Amino acid sequence: MTQTKKPAKDWRPKLTSIDDPIADDYWSYRAEDGAKRTSRITIGRPAQLEDGTHWYCPMYFEHVTQGIDYSFGVGPVDALMNAMYFVRRRFYEFEDVTPRAKPQASAKRTRPRPSRTARKAVRRP
Repeated sequence: MTQTKKPAKDWRPKLTSIDDPIADDYWSYRAEDGAKRTSRITIGRPAQLEDGTHWYCPMYFEHVTQGIDYSFGVGPVDALMNAMYFVRRRFYEFEDVTPRAKPQASAKRTRPRPSRTARKAVRRP
């Protein structure tokens, strides 16, 4: 009879936003599939895990990570170095990388702007 192990409790942080970024930028680049993209990259301040044993650094790389991802380390500098190593690898992986790229106007908006006819319909005399 084979026993199946119960999955360990997921100890990783579950952030929905990076509230204390230490680096935030937009890069334009040509992805591996040839598509030209502009992505936001945000690196958060290192923080200690709840159990106090290790540190993590939240990071978000639009079009690369699925939401907020984390790098881990034995201390805050180690966690930050691992996050920057992740970003550096992408810099060399992509082609035509341009840091400080201006995002497209549509990328800044959080929700679509109403059409001109929809705005007229809202106006009242």
